[in-house]
This record gives sequence, structure tokens and C-alpha cells, in this order.
Amino acid sequence: MKRRTGLLFSSAVVLGLAGGAAVGFAVQHARPATPLPPVPHTLAAAVPVPAASTDPATDDGAKLEGDLRDLLLERPADAQDDPVLPARGWLTIGDLADFFEQPDAELTALNRQGFRRAAQAGWKLPDGATVEIDLVQFRNTDGALEFVDATSLQQDATTPVVAGTATGFVGRDVSKNEAGFYSGYGVLRHGNVVVQIFVDQTQDVPRLDDLMALAKGQADRL
Repeated sequence: MKRRTGLLFSSAVVLGLAGGAAVGFAVQHARPATPLPPVPHTLAAAVPVPAASTDPATDDGAKLEGDLRDLLLERPADAQDDPVLPARGWLTIGDLADFFEQPDAELTALNRQGFRRAAQAGWKLPDGATVEIDLVQFRNTDGALEFVDATSLQQDATTPVVAGTATGFVGRDVSKNEAGFYSGYGVLRHGNVVVQIFVDQTQDVPRLDDLMALAKGQADRL
């Protein structure tokens, strides 16, 4: 409806201008010709103004429009590549949906939320713990908010917030899962990008300080 109204308004303006021009032409036609002033030969040439450049280091929008893989947290010096997870690569919408209990339903949800792209990094620490970090970008902030709300990694009284962020928190499971791992996680949102952090280890429950350091380090890169 807005598009149709705009077209009608534009047409009305054009008709008004055309009618006024016809009356003006009739009046001018009845008057004697008036000589025009001489045209100056020293008109200043118009200099095109270059478009303002954007620097990803200082412009947040330009940073999020660049290569998401460049924004992933760097692997620690003492860590090794995980044989299962890509060291630094892209996730398809299908890859992301497969992480959920109902992949088909999640695929539909991601399309509705406006999934755009996702990148992933992973590594293995000397104590055997594995770390995974996902950057999931949507076409707008609303989609990112819906994705965070729909995840099972919800915030509660035991999940401290990540300092310096408005939406970040970390948490952990104090008992082993079916695969035999203690798990920790972190979630935060920066604009239309959602960060997910997962830590799995067999010997002990992940420390909140370690989870917080990962989340804070990733947040600082966005």
C-alpha cells in the first residue's frame, strides 16, 4: 500500500507541474522576446566528492560486513587443531541445523529468522578439553534476538554475565552428558551476530573463569 500511495502522489505532482507549465507558456508567448544575458565562459567545474571510506577497525558496520572468520578468536599458542572441528571455516545453514534435536524444524526456523551466514573455529587444549566458537549472523537484529531466545542455552541465576556486554552470559552443566563430557557454554549477541561458545572436557566441570575469558575475548573482537 505504501508503494501505491507514493506512485499516486508522484503522479499528482507531475500533473500539477504540467498544467502550470502550459499556462506559463501561453502568457510568455504573448510577450515580446527578451534578450538573454551573455553566458560567462569561466564557470567553475564541479569537482566530484569522493565517497567516505569505511575502516573495519573503527566502523562497526564495516567490520560485521567483512569476513566473519577474521573476527573469530585466535587459537591459543598451546592448543592444537581439533580433528573433528574445522580450525577456521564456514558453517552452512544445514550444518547449524544439524546441531539441534529437530534439524528440519530448526532449518525452517533459521530461514524464518533470516539466517545469513556462520563461521566456526575450534581447537583442543593440552588437558584434552575441546573449544568451539560459532559466529552466526542474521539479516537483522530481530532474527538474532529470536535465535538467542530459541536456544536451549538460557540464562538463569547461575549464569554470570560477561563484563562489557549487554547480552552475554556463560554457564555450565555440573554433571556429565550422555557422551561422557562435562560441558560449559557462553552466549552473547553483538548487533545481528550471535556468538556461541562450547567447551567439553572429561576430567572436571569447566571453570566459570575460563568460560568468561573465552566469551570476553571473543566479544572484544566484535
